[in-house]
Amino acid sequence: MSWDIEEAPVTRPGEVIDTHVHLFTAPLLREMAERPGTPARFKQALKEGKWGRRNETLPDLSAEQAACWYAERLAEANVAKALVVSVLPDSQYMRDFIRAAKGHVHALCNIDPRDPESPALLEREMAAGFRGVKLYPVNRCFRLSDPACRPFFEKANELRANIIIHYGVTVDPTGDLGYADPLDLSPVARDFPDLQFVIAHFGAGWLDSVLRLAYQCKNVGVDTSGTNNWMDYYVPKMTLSEVFERALMALGPQRVLFGTDSGTTAPYRTWIRFMQQRTLEEMGLSDADRDLILRGNASRIFRLDEPLLPPS
Repeated sequence: MSWDIEEAPVTRPGEVIDTHVHLFTAPLLREMAERPGTPARFKQALKEGKWGRRNETLPDLSAEQAACWYAERLAEANVAKALVVSVLPDSQYMRDFIRAAKGHVHALCNIDPRDPESPALLEREMAAGFRGVKLYPVNRCFRLSDPACRPFFEKANELRANIIIHYGVTVDPTGDLGYADPLDLSPVARDFPDLQFVIAHFGAGWLDSVLRLAYQCKNVGVDTSGTNNWMDYYVPKMTLSEVFERALMALGPQRVLFGTDSGTTAPYRTWIRFMQQRTLEEMGLSDADRDLILRGNASRIFRLDEPLLPPS
């Protein structure tokens, strides 16, 4: 079987881009397990060949095989393109995956912005085809307002490397909610107005902070990804329609990006796509505004319809 696929065409209005998906395979976890400080749960998953809360089989696919499989998976779900939010810094597997996916699936790199080498790594990753960065301050226990992160943001600004950030609650048992409040981003977003920052999962329980931050900083948006079951614990109680209404009132449709938070071992979350799309339709949004949320904003902010540069 050939694992080569055709280049992805430019997306068109009415199509869907999923701005927040994941990729976990056995080779990727092997690469991770070789690193010092790898959490024990990743090593255990690799040993057992199982992943996720439902303990499903971890696919053993090369980067080329995974790219072809992912492109087929998206096509079956009627999703034009997707953006993988990476968890492993400096991964050759992910670089190979990006090249093999030929624009059907893009990726954000994962970097610790406190690392003095982070600006140089970011430059290499963007040259390798990554479309921006995913940061995990709650999981990695750091603050983006830390002055040590400043050189990283200066390089990101230079490279137009826009950023998705996970604030709020997390399924990671090592996460620390002391780092969960998106308001920590305020001085960074203020000082780098040309960088675009996207808060994942509507802030995952910190929606009020996200809305205040977005009011102050016009370069802050949200993605809609996941089950959004943080609403079960949110006070006051809100429906998904009300969450969308609040976000759209404060941010406008230009700063809301659709995502499902689909993993690798479970089926693609078509139900989340249909639920969110129907919610937007029932709210009476225009075709143009729905297209911004479901496709256009992701294409613009992360340049998902621009061709990959040739390997350096």
